[in-house]
Amino acid sequence: MVNINIEIPDELHKKIKINSVTREITLKEYVIKTLEEVIEKNG
Repeated sequence: MVNINIEIPDELHKKIKINSVTREITLKEYVIKTLEEVIEKNG
């Protein structure tokens, strides 16, 4: 597995965190799933 460090705006981080908690998954799992969905949708 590869580590990627990025800086994101505080407000975006807050929204991502809320979405992950709502789905009862970790922030990491949420970001990975979201990226996978975008890749599948857009090829």
